[in-house]
Amino acid sequence: MRFQTREDYLVQAVAELRPVFDALNHPLPAAIRVACGFPSNNARAAKNRAVGQHWSGKASADGTHEILISPVIADPVRVLGILVHELAHAATDGDGHKGRFPALVRALGLEGKPTATVEGDRFRAEYQSLLADLGEYPHAVLNAGVNRKVQSTRMLKASCPCCGYTVRLSAKWASLGLPVCPLDGDSLALEGSENE
Repeated sequence: MRFQTREDYLVQAVAELRPVFDALNHPLPAAIRVACGFPSNNARAAKNRAVGQHWSGKASADGTHEILISPVIADPVRVLGILVHELAHAATDGDGHKGRFPALVRALGLEGKPTATVEGDRFRAEYQSLLADLGEYPHAVLNAGVNRKVQSTRMLKASCPCCGYTVRLSAKWASLGLPVCPLDGDSLALEGSENE
């Protein structure tokens, strides 16, 4: 294995991609940090499909562009495709998925919508030698759902129909009988039930 860490692999990939961006008249910023890590915005949530993220140098205290590649991805072709996509953000800083960005990702061989590019046959052919030079991506897929705690008790809301006094209790305790309002002595009713 050529690289011991994912970050060494990704840093070398950035170095080898710089001439590609230069040839397309979209040079990469000098200061780029790249790491394997979860993109922000609830990246571990099941509905979040973000596999990469670019943070502008304007967001970094030292002016460095920060790129994250999700640890749920281990396929080296996909990793390189995500890296190229995020580097295109760095090269067109401020354009988001509009402006110069769509044309640049197409020129780099990526396909699909600018917000969700994929690696097609052209990409695979153009970057085959780079992937061979980089060798194995030193990473195993991280199953982000393993440590997720599943809610085991759904708390029910019971409130007084007169004054609005509210408590939460489990279905187990609600089935034994609902509490009485300490303010006016009325029985509480479960929210969403016929007893309200």
